[in-house]
Amino acid sequence: MRQPHPWYSETRSGGGWFVKLSGEQHFLGKQPVGAAKPVKRGGRWNPSSEILFEYHKLMAVRDTASKADYTFDNICALYLAELEPENPALAKRYKQILDKFSLHVYKGRRIGKFLVNAELEAVHLESWAKQYPSDQTQRTYITFCKAVMEWAVKKKNINVHQNPLAEAKVPKVTSRAVVISEDEHKALLKHWNNDCFCDFLQALWFTGARPGELAKVEARHFEEGLWRLDPTEHKTGRVTGKDRLIGVADELYKIVKRLSKLYPEGPIFRNTFGGPWTISAMHVRFEAAREKKIIRVEVVPYSYRHAWATHALENNRLDVYEVAKALGHQTIQMVTLHYDHSRKNAAHLKDIFQRARRSEPVNQDGNAKTRKRSRPS
Repeated sequence: MRQPHPWYSETRSGGGWFVKLSGEQHFLGKQPVGAAKPVKRGGRWNPSSEILFEYHKLMAVRDTASKADYTFDNICALYLAELEPENPALAKRYKQILDKFSLHVYKGRRIGKFLVNAELEAVHLESWAKQYPSDQTQRTYITFCKAVMEWAVKKKNINVHQNPLAEAKVPKVTSRAVVISEDEHKALLKHWNNDCFCDFLQALWFTGARPGELAKVEARHFEEGLWRLDPTEHKTGRVTGKDRLIGVADELYKIVKRLSKLYPEGPIFRNTFGGPWTISAMHVRFEAAREKKIIRVEVVPYSYRHAWATHALENNRLDVYEVAKALGHQTIQMVTLHYDHSRKNAAHLKDIFQRARRSEPVNQDGNAKTRKRSRPS
């Protein structure tokens, strides 16, 4: 039987090295920088040492497929080998989390060496996740690890009968987000006067869009007062399959027109180096503002999204469904549970109770308006 051997393709997955095992193609990696140019001689390609290392690692993992049990390391390697060609970015994110769990030592043993059928338990995952102070981080890490084991259960060629991590408890997330005030927003604009970051902050203030969405906006997205991002360009697109629509109004319209003319191609919101804004760069800016006491410690770029939703509900111009739709959500659940901070506004709550008891509309001074009754004809 002919031994599988790595081969190179310039077009598949943007170019890279592959190997075919049991009729299934596996991505081994991109052509390493500085390696010899891929050449096929005598029916075989010339993979570099880096590609050969990935090939032998994959072959070693494949040889475990007939065993009655597997180490957690083996399962992770099989999962990442399948995910990498489909979604390299997601595979990288999974690898970071799985490596952390795998390297965790529980009672003198590394988790990666545990046999998933005979030894791995939910308590191992919970004990590892508890070392992280953030509920959201714990929730994300536990969910990722459980998903990998659930994948293994569903794979016919892997002998894992049930998910040993299924009973791991996922902590409930308590929102720590705060609403950025208008004074804080104006203070940031004043601090970075005539800086390109001001345009980005104004876009956050007037749209309530996710910072990551605005960072991707290009001139081609703008049409009839709206930005339209296709499903591949925004957070929930893979789930909903729908475009993300973001309204452009008020002062933002002039900013968008100016930036679209300045940058007809590529992102219109750019940093001082001419590149698109990244999440890390935004947090660096906000950290600098916190150090100078311009904003509260809790204020982050996402606070603008919370502010937009809260202000829209407090001024009674939009209902909760309209706010959810403007923020790009399919239901009102995210708005009511996470984005609406109006319940913390005592004056707003007092007004709700007052309006609930009124039978007549009122003037600004609190007196009931007199309704004009139509005369009978």
